[in-house]
Formats: sequence, C-alpha cells, structure tokens
Amino acid sequence: MTVAAMEDGQDLLVMADRIYTCAAAGTVGALLIRDGRIAAAADIDALRAAAPHARALDLSGSTITPGLTDAHAHLTEWAFARREVDLSQAGSPTEAAALIAHGAPLRRTTALSSDNGDTALPWIRGRGWNPHLWDETPSRAVLDQIAGDQPVVLQSHDMHALWANSAALRFAGIDAATPDPEGGTIVRDAAGEPTGLLLEWAGQLVTRHIAPPALADSLVAMRDAQAELHTLGITGVHSFPGIHLIDPDPLTVLQAMRAAGDLRLRILQHIALDDLDRAIAARVRSGDGDEWIRTGGVKMFLDGALGSRTAWMREPYEDGSGCGMRIMQPDEFEAVVRRAAEHGIASTVHAIGDAAVCLALDVLGRSDLRVDAMPHRIEHLQCCPAERLSDAARLGIVCSMQPSHLMTDWTIADRHWGGRRARGTYALGSLLRNGTILAFGSDVPVEPVDPRRGLSAAITRQDTSGAPSAGWYPSERIAPLDALRGYTVGPARAAGLAAPHGTLDTGAAADFAAWDHDPCTEPDMIPDMRCTATVVAGEVVYAR
Repeated sequence: MTVAAMEDGQDLLVMADRIYTCAAAGTVGALLIRDGRIAAAADIDALRAAAPHARALDLSGSTITPGLTDAHAHLTEWAFARREVDLSQAGSPTEAAALIAHGAPLRRTTALSSDNGDTALPWIRGRGWNPHLWDETPSRAVLDQIAGDQPVVLQSHDMHALWANSAALRFAGIDAATPDPEGGTIVRDAAGEPTGLLLEWAGQLVTRHIAPPALADSLVAMRDAQAELHTLGITGVHSFPGIHLIDPDPLTVLQAMRAAGDLRLRILQHIALDDLDRAIAARVRSGDGDEWIRTGGVKMFLDGALGSRTAWMREPYEDGSGCGMRIMQPDEFEAVVRRAAEHGIASTVHAIGDAAVCLALDVLGRSDLRVDAMPHRIEHLQCCPAERLSDAARLGIVCSMQPSHLMTDWTIADRHWGGRRARGTYALGSLLRNGTILAFGSDVPVEPVDPRRGLSAAITRQDTSGAPSAGWYPSERIAPLDALRGYTVGPARAAGLAAPHGTLDTGAAADFAAWDHDPCTEPDMIPDMRCTATVVAGEVVYAR
C-alpha cells in the first residue's frame, strides 16, 4: 500500500504484532494517528516513510483491536452497584441476609418517616441475588431479623425483581390493600400480605422514595466506573435507563464529567419512556449531540425476564406457570413508537420472550415508522421463533444482544422453555447468516461488564465450566472476528453511524485496545487474555 507523505507534527505511529481494523483493510501492522483520528492504517514501513518524525508507540507483543463498545449497559446503576452489597454468591435468602448484616451499616431505631420523601435512616441497598441458586423464596421476614426498622431494598441479578423488608414496604405504604401497578406484581402470601418480593414495575412503588445521591458522589462513582471500563478495552457505552429509578439522571452526570474534562468514553444515551414527552417538548432527536455524547432511542419494555418467568411467551412455560408478563399492550406500544418516530426519535425495545419478540418485529419493521437518523433496535431478543429469524435483517432492525447471558441462562432456557423453543434462543449464528446487524453488550450490572465473557460465549456457546462440551446448540456459534465486530462495527451501526465508525480505518476515531493474546487466532485464550493498553482519541487512558 502506498501512503502519501504527511506533514510532521503531533503524529503518533502505533505498531503491534497484528492490528484488526474490522474494515476492508483486514489486518495491518501500524496505525498513524493525527488529531485523535486514524490518518492511515498500513504496514509499518509505509507509515514510517510517510511520517518519519512521528512519535512512536511500540506495542510489540500485543494485538490491537478497535476499542470495544458495550452496546447495552445500565451505566449509572452499575457505577453505584459497585458500591452496594454484592449478593451474587449468596446460596440462600439467609446467606444474603448475612451478607447484608456484614456489609452494610445497620442502625436500629423506630424513627421512620415519609412525610418529606426521606427517612431518618439510610436505605440499605444490595443487588445480584439469584433465586435460581436458592431452594427457598426470599421474604421480608428474613431481612427483618437483621435490619429491624431500617429499610432494605435488594435488586435481583436480572433487575426485574426487588426484595424489600417490612420497613421499606411500610415506608412506601405497601400493604395487603395496595393494588398491583400496571406492568408489575406485588407477590403476596396465602393471607394476601406482601411477602417483600416486588416484580417488574412494582419495584418502583418502593424505589421512588429513595433519594438519588448528590452529583459530587455520582461523579466519583462514574469516574471509577470509567476507569474500570478502560482496563477492559472498552471505549464506548450505549447507556440505558434502568427499571428502578434510584440513581441520578445519567445525562446530567455525563455532561458534568465532560464539562470537567474527565469524559473519556463515547456515550449513546437512551431515553427513558417516562422522559419521552420532555424530550419531544425540548425537540430532542435521535442522533443529536457530538462524538462524545449522542442521543439514542426511547427505551420501552414489552416483557420481563427469563429468570423470573416474566418473559412474555406465545405458549405457557414448561411448568405450566403461565405465559409470563406483557408489560405494554400492543396498541399502546405501536402508539408510542409512532409518536416517537414522528418526532425523530427511534425506539429501542426490551423483548425477551417469543411473543414479545414477534410484536417488536411486527411494529418496528413498519416502513411508515422508521427514523432516518438511527435504526430501531430490539434489546435481548432471547427467544426468536425459527420462522422470524430473517425478519430483523429484512426490516432493518438491529438486534442488540448480550452473549454472556447464555452462560447463565442456557440451563434455565432448557428448563422453562424446552428444547423446541430453546433452539431459537440467542440464535447468533442464524441471525448473522441472515445478514442481521448484531450489537453486543453486557447488560451490566445484570452480568459482569467484562467483554471477554461475551466474546467467549458467542464463539463457544459454553459457560465458564466448559459446559455443554460441544456448545449449546453449536450451529449458533459465530466466528471470532464476527464476535469482535459485534463489539465494534455493530454498535456503531446501531447508533446510526456509518463507516469508518467502529473500525480503525482512515478517518475513524483513534480508539483502540491492545491485548496480550490475539482473540481471533487464539480464541481459547480469550477468557484469560488481558488488555495491555487502551487509547481514546489518540490518548493513552490505560496502560498495564
């Protein structure tokens, strides 16, 4: 390749054993960076001749990829989740309560008031409990034994259930006479009393009473989270509002970080459904912003989750427990998509069960509801009927999926949905063969943010123990380079960005990660490979 001579300046010549551009160039040996962008990607000799006085960044011994983008993260929730009590390893409700007692400041008193929306006692928050690891159902009584009158609220690992103690229920005014909110369930005992388990939107009956942290605290938490992402080669995030609105507005925190000169992530910030009217009134459109913070689509929920058996299915679960939970009625869903589209706002739709996925495809695929700036996208798309696997590509809908979920969900899918339906679960290979744009993420804090888990799961379809030995429905495995593109090119297209975004081709942002193993030629090493350096806009933001 011939590279034109360039003027000397602050050019940076980056060299590595192999550089995956994720573009037509394939692999190269060097990158020339100017003003935070890729000026050229070619072999080392050509770039040395073109810019003989460029500063050198020699990453010999490393493999470089474009910086990874987590296409589905609850960014502010995760930033604060890192400071909450981690219940992911609890083997029972009793063990979870013991972790709370050990890891949180318990202050016993009867001073509890909700007159001004606040409480004399701090709320104890934890997350990550997984009922599939337990033989018994969580109840408020277990938490009452260790916390007394101090309110406790614990979010499940999939963020679709809250576990609260009696003080928290009392503070929120929840008792036997409280009706279930639309799209949520207050789990009750045989006498009709709340057990402390709140499913889906019922959790907001409690969380709306918890005051968000101060901006200064939010900035500290977000800076720490950003630093952690950089250690994993992540340079971009598609940030989603959560179900339980406890934490501060993400956009406010991100803009404050940027104003302080601290933001070193490319952010696509999606809009909560509750904020749609405000966004329309403010003339906000999908794609607004710049290369650091851009507006995404409006986030909607059509159903719940597999683990809590609230994913909306066309047929009952294998245990006969029903078809899950439909969060939005079809006519309401279509009306919201239409209203958003009329104002230039794309839709990004949580759909896990096959009934939810089919409804999402039917509505988002309508040509009169398209948005020019950004494609509609389906989040998760876990269970897709075989006859619908080609529809997303045909209709221009992005499938935003989290491969690492199958590490923990494959046995649950077989149990709750059965083999016939499980064959269409996380059907990455079929979707890709049909030409679907796949954007991969973690769904952190539901799953760990580590992208190596997602890469490995997409390639092997195995959990961390190596089971099942041949991979879960191995025909749905994808090649290592395709998995890498799911974290690079896919998220860029999902954000409405054309080439060279998501690549290391000429003109792209100089965002890249260096690894001590080659993820494409050494896929078996992905779980153990380490990020040795992360660069954002030509600036080294992390070096091991």
